[in-house]
Amino acid sequence: MVQVQPNTPANGDAPTRAATRAAQRRRRSLILLGVILLLAVAIAVVLGFLFLRGSGDDPQQAAAPSTGECAPATLRVTADPAVAGALEAIVADLAESDSGCLEVTLREEDSAVTAAALAAGSAPEFDVWVPDSAMWPSQVAGQAELTGSGAAEMVVSDPVATTPVVFAATEPTAAALQAQGAGFASFTARTVAAVLPDPTAVAASSAALLALQTAVAGDARTFTALVLGLDTGVVPTAADALAAASAATTPTVAVATEQAVLEYGKDAAVPLVPIYPADVKPVVSIPLVTLADASDETREAVGVLSAAIADGNDHLSENGLRDAAGNAPDSLPDDADGTAVPADPADSVNQAEVLRTWQVLTAPSRMLSLNDVSGSMFQPATADMRRIDLFEQAAVRAVNSLSADSSLATWVFSSRRIGGQDWQEIVPFGPLGDPAHKQRTIDTANSLDSLVGGGTGLYDSVLAAVQYLRDTYVPGQVHLVLLNTDGVNEDDDGLDLPGLLAELEKLRDPAKPVAVIAIGYGPDTDQAALEQIAAATDGAAYQALQPTDIGTVLIDAVTQRGCRPNCG
Repeated sequence: MVQVQPNTPANGDAPTRAATRAAQRRRRSLILLGVILLLAVAIAVVLGFLFLRGSGDDPQQAAAPSTGECAPATLRVTADPAVAGALEAIVADLAESDSGCLEVTLREEDSAVTAAALAAGSAPEFDVWVPDSAMWPSQVAGQAELTGSGAAEMVVSDPVATTPVVFAATEPTAAALQAQGAGFASFTARTVAAVLPDPTAVAASSAALLALQTAVAGDARTFTALVLGLDTGVVPTAADALAAASAATTPTVAVATEQAVLEYGKDAAVPLVPIYPADVKPVVSIPLVTLADASDETREAVGVLSAAIADGNDHLSENGLRDAAGNAPDSLPDDADGTAVPADPADSVNQAEVLRTWQVLTAPSRMLSLNDVSGSMFQPATADMRRIDLFEQAAVRAVNSLSADSSLATWVFSSRRIGGQDWQEIVPFGPLGDPAHKQRTIDTANSLDSLVGGGTGLYDSVLAAVQYLRDTYVPGQVHLVLLNTDGVNEDDDGLDLPGLLAELEKLRDPAKPVAVIAIGYGPDTDQAALEQIAAATDGAAYQALQPTDIGTVLIDAVTQRGCRPNCG
């Protein structure tokens, strides 16, 4: 029996144990070499892909960051000069942090100029408008609605910065006013002169006018009187107002923003102190204004800019502005007024309304004086004076109360003065700044008694006067028919009251308003008819029951332009 050993080949060609181990080592070496080669190929592929990606033909793609998507390439910003300095610094910071993703182009333009162009229907030249007040977009919307110009629809953001409206005065004046607790209501005492930048160009002034209106509890007559007093102290710009207060030799304040006072103080020979009103505390709120049809990409870019402004409080402070919450800039002294409460959003609309009131009150008048010279004007008013005598005296006073840039014409009416026509032109339109025209108007007023006679051809004369002013309308002026009468319509061949009211309704045009201001003299006047005529033209009707009322009522009718028909 032959015994075979385990692992022993059955023949002489079988490998030895040592040869087997050598073969195993060779196989392991080949596997390791294959793995290394595969890793080398993979690394080469990855590096080649990255190289090709980095050296592609699109430089924008090559420069793009590896995380997220860039905002739109450009954002056009139009900013008021009061805000532009802070924005420029904020945009510079944004450019560094954003690695070139958002390119902002900044253009300076006065808010009033931008607003006027938009209100006229011009296409916006911006993606973002940063006016110095939220009032301006409201002004654009209101003016466009009035004229039908079709202004672009805009979206107004919450405030991104603020600045209070203050009184600026020299240190002695400021100390005295602060000790008195001066506020907007203090203007009624007229103990201090006020210099006001043009409200049609400077938002701080329209905010101040709204504050003044609030301080007098909305009393239209008091507000009107104050506005007419302020009109004499209006200057073109805030810088002009501050310079006037600095040079004044009597107690004088300039109405301006806190920012304007701080900026003025950097170079002023005579520094001014901001006085924070003790009663109403207006604040100018600065928003971002975008277009309603802006793309999603633009809105996203505006969000980036808005966030940058929120992070740029230091730059706002350096330029004299407060942040959105109203925190004071570092340049204010420690004892200055604290946090300013941002304006109520409704204030922007109210400021636009009060600005329109200001424009009506201070615009040149184009007034047609339509005077009753019917026979009843010879009736006695006092023991020694007739109605026409009292009217002549009051008319002269009224002429002298009008500004030199107003124009005036004088008509009279009775029945059938010229053929079948009840009215007659005595003095054509002319500027009261022309001494010859003014004197001719006064001489005519003093001699109306020579024209008295006939019945009262009221309704046809009123329609003719309104029609004439509409046909000869001059933009930028306040057009009024000042109707003076002591009786009722006596022309049976002409219009009746319903017919007159219907014709006046046809002539109504909000873009070219012509108001009838009617004054009834004595108890015989058809006051109900005068009130309906006035209402149909957005005017007002007055009545002078006593002889002594005539002068007061006539002056009141001439000056109460901004509050009609609700003067109270």
